[in-house]
Amino acid sequence: MKPQRGGEQLAWGPTGAAAATASCLCPAAVASSAAAGAPAGNNVFPRQALEQEMLRRAELQLQGAGGGDRRRERQMKNRESAARSRARRLAYVNDLEKEVTLLRAEKEELRKLCEELKEAAEAAAPAKRAPQQRLQRTSSAPF
Repeated sequence: MKPQRGGEQLAWGPTGAAAATASCLCPAAVASSAAAGAPAGNNVFPRQALEQEMLRRAELQLQGAGGGDRRRERQMKNRESAARSRARRLAYVNDLEKEVTLLRAEKEELRKLCEELKEAAEAAAPAKRAPQQRLQRTSSAPF
């Protein structure tokens, strides 16, 4: 990542042998590698080098070089989890539908049994007696 300005190249980090020695981009390592043997033509700014390296690594991750596999694995796990969830929900709904069918059949049987018991009770009950004459008050003394 070396931008060109006019005809000269500006290096933001150590290049060549200095780059091999500065595997860490902390300011002390960059400064020591620059003092140890960086060519005089390179402008080394430790903070800028660190920022540029962080940006480069972030771009690589976005492009899929570093984090693409993890993202793909997470997506696959998420799909599998969603499929399991759908299967569980479908099984649950099927169980509920079976239970509803059984309960409706039981309800119908109980309704028929209730009607039969009512009919049997009506048949077993004696016929209603003729109403007896009621006693009524009459006036026995003339007024």
